[in-house]
Amino acid sequence: MQISSAKDKNPHMSDLCYFGVIEEIWELDYIVFCIPLFKCLWVDSNGESKIDEMGFILVNFNQISHKDDCFILANQAKQVFYVEDLANP
Repeated sequence: MQISSAKDKNPHMSDLCYFGVIEEIWELDYIVFCIPLFKCLWVDSNGESKIDEMGFILVNFNQISHKDDCFILANQAKQVFYVEDLANP
């Protein structure tokens, strides 16, 4: 569910995708169990990501955002790969 603020009266259900690169892998060790975390560099996907005519998602790594919220749990990530688009830098 996505909401814009605590006062938002119109939440809506949809997928919310973030694109980024793992900078560091951390492990929180609580003796009984461990929690792996990824510290990521996030791309601003608001208006900066788009889908090309072949269905590939294009993101701009010059638009970095979410610097204060850089950690995710390892199970929240999906592996992808990035390729530079030489035809459309």
